[in-house]
Amino acid sequence: VKFDEMYPHGDKEDEFKTLCTLAYPVPRFFVAEVPIQDYGTLENDALRERFKLTKEDYPAFFLFSPENKEGVRYEGDVKVDELILWLRQHGIKMSSVGTIVELDEVVQKFFLSGLEGEHISVATELAKTQYSTDRKAPMYVKIMEKIKEKGEAYVATESARVSKLLQGKVTPEKRAELGDKAKVLNVFANRGEEL
Repeated sequence: VKFDEMYPHGDKEDEFKTLCTLAYPVPRFFVAEVPIQDYGTLENDALRERFKLTKEDYPAFFLFSPENKEGVRYEGDVKVDELILWLRQHGIKMSSVGTIVELDEVVQKFFLSGLEGEHISVATELAKTQYSTDRKAPMYVKIMEKIKEKGEAYVATESARVSKLLQGKVTPEKRAELGDKAKVLNVFANRGEEL
């Protein structure tokens, strides 16, 4: 739940809108907004007082769940990547910005199992069926295969290579493809974070 002024705008609001778009497909997760009016009828002011918020706190984010009926407050910067990481740490299975949550989970299992090939098979099946139209899906498979072949250090060396290419002159299409690959590589690099 986001508590904010009546008519929010700016970068923080844009980050929230991106979060909402990414949260939409997440099962049993609902994003809400509580606009607080600080003049006239003082709409929702009782909620502001209940959660001990001041105008300087806006936007304030709380996660309510069966485990956290009183709400857990987010204290970080209002950046979609950081909000998603916080939600994932609290058990909400959101994909990182621009990645595929089911394949993110397969990556976690791949590393936890000691790089077992069965997880590459699962990723291959997902890439060929459910995500056949997403160009990022085969990237997961290829990276898993390369890690199995060359070891976990492949992630760092490939990330550095992609980053260097992105700094150079490339076509817009290639830049978009490399950007997608960088996002997927980031899933592998941050595999220690809970989904």
